[in-house]
Amino acid sequence: METGNLAEGRSRVNLQELLRYEFLWVDTLCGLRDGTPEAQQTTHARSGMFIKSSGQARESIQTVFPGDSPRVILQPKFATTPGEIRDWQLQQAEAETQFEEAVFTPVSMIISAVPGERDLWEALKRANTAKQVRRVCSQSKRWLRPRLEFPDGGFMEYWPYRDVLYRAAERFCRAKLDQRYPGRDKRESGDYRRVEYLARVMAGLTMRIAPSTAVELLRKMKHADQCLCWRCNAKIAPRYPTSLASFLMQFGASFRNNLNRMAVE
Repeated sequence: METGNLAEGRSRVNLQELLRYEFLWVDTLCGLRDGTPEAQQTTHARSGMFIKSSGQARESIQTVFPGDSPRVILQPKFATTPGEIRDWQLQQAEAETQFEEAVFTPVSMIISAVPGERDLWEALKRANTAKQVRRVCSQSKRWLRPRLEFPDGGFMEYWPYRDVLYRAAERFCRAKLDQRYPGRDKRESGDYRRVEYLARVMAGLTMRIAPSTAVELLRKMKHADQCLCWRCNAKIAPRYPTSLASFLMQFGASFRNNLNRMAVE
């Protein structure tokens, strides 16, 4: 069993980063088990830039939104009369109002369903050797792959943390020997308790700290009343009485979508 000094670990570990990786691994392992359904997501803001240029022969306004072509508005040539100047000022004000509406108006989008890989989740639970864990990682087509691959053959390292499972496979197996791992839990919630434990193990391995230290740090972490972390947004333990396993049992494959909805509300 891995060991770690809790007091020493608490002094040098970025707890917020550890909590972030816990969420990423809960999301990954739940996705591996259950997948995610198609869902509509609403965001309250759209990023963009509003650029106003002056001091030249002609003033200009440029608005830029991700994925869209820039929109450029140029001051008319020879706009020198009071009426022409006033018209340009009204045009500037209208462009700024349209930009603010685009930035602050909620935007809805459809997120495609992503199938789970339940057979690989079951294999990962059974794995006792690093070779077996790495085989699971290599067989995954979706949830354990660190790369987002494109049809033209290109790729992007979109989930680099996932590669840690392959590289730290032996330590992952040793962490499953810890008496705190609910490997024999036959209750309906047992699988989700395993998700929570293994997510904490992987959060620690991702940050290069002992899995047992990560498990204890996350289990005993205090959350302030104003905490806006993923657990507090979901209204689950340790700040609230509902356990993560109960939350996952309730929402299952919709875990991520419901968490996003709660964060927006």
